Amino acid sequence: MLRSPPFLVRFLVAAAALAVASCNRTEGTPPPPPAAAKPAACAGGGGKLADAATAPYFPRVSGGFCLDPNGGDKAFGEGTALPIGDIGQLFDGEGEIYHGFGVRRVVEARYVDGGGTTATIDVHFSKFATTEGAYAMFTHRVVGDGDPASDSTPRPIEGGGAAALGLGNAYLWRGLYLAELTYNDEAAAVAGMKAAGDRLLPALVKEIGAKIPGDPGLPPAAAALPKAALIPLGIRFITKDLLGVDGIGPGAFGYYRDGEKRWRVASVTRADADQAKDVLSTLAKLPGATREKSIGEGAVRLMRKDGEGAPVEWFFGRSGKAVLGVGDELRVLRAGQSADEHAKVTLSRDEKIDRLKKILAGG
Repeated sequence: MLRSPPFLVRFLVAAAALAVASCNRTEGTPPPPPAAAKPAACAGGGGKLADAATAPYFPRVSGGFCLDPNGGDKAFGEGTALPIGDIGQLFDGEGEIYHGFGVRRVVEARYVDGGGTTATIDVHFSKFATTEGAYAMFTHRVVGDGDPASDSTPRPIEGGGAAALGLGNAYLWRGLYLAELTYNDEAAAVAGMKAAGDRLLPALVKEIGAKIPGDPGLPPAAAALPKAALIPLGIRFITKDLLGVDGIGPGAFGYYRDGEKRWRVASVTRADADQAKDVLSTLAKLPGATREKSIGEGAVRLMRKDGEGAPVEWFFGRSGKAVLGVGDELRVLRAGQSADEHAKVTLSRDEKIDRLKKILAGG
């Protein structure tokens, strides 16, 4: 007698079980919801982080949520059992970006809902080798290559040195530290996620930001950017050569808007005036660059093309150990723009020079 192959037997048994399950459920009935957290999960005052170095920075309870009493937090890097090289699993393969900014330590933690729902607040808490590296990662997350004037850009909230609230997520920077918080709820629609994030995350960000050590002041190059007309959170910090010019070193871009006009301010600070002079000399040697008179302690005009975009006009000047520049906002430039269209959204040559003079004079 022929015997059915084992895999065929398993297939027939599984199919029969599925048919029985289907008959026992009314057609169109949704699958059961995901398992919820235990009611009163926070009754004991919340859990405690196993990582002693980070535990003091995290409130055990916030907004009806608490640190997971079941633990599960993980720590990577300095003083931990897990190598920092493994953080790619936390950031969807973006670990190299963190390494590029000098990350030294990352802790993953979770808050659960004391009301028993499946909602959680997941936190990634990173420590970097330098304040500049931590702040650069913050600006990469908040602004990145996007437009800070876009409605989708996170908005500022209170906390630490700088903090931002997005759609169900939040970012916090202070000193050497960056905290990234994400509200998750598989049962909630987008509108519900936003409402819950808006309600829960700012308070938790504020609490963590108050506990993190370190100076909340911006790195010098970012602090030197003028505040007037600066788009909220409109700063991008670059830890490598600004504008991609070898020898310029790290610096910051500020993004500005006045009506329909948009522009950027670039800021580089050095240890002394001689090093700042070297920065300006490097810019003056770029193809097509020309020296300008009567602007600060020396100035340069240059045209710089960013990728495939239109050429951008920049005016750079020096004041002491600071080099600052005023240039076009490439996000409002496009190929084939008429002169009138270009003038409507950019500063004229004289306007750039006037703003640069005021910035260099501390105005």
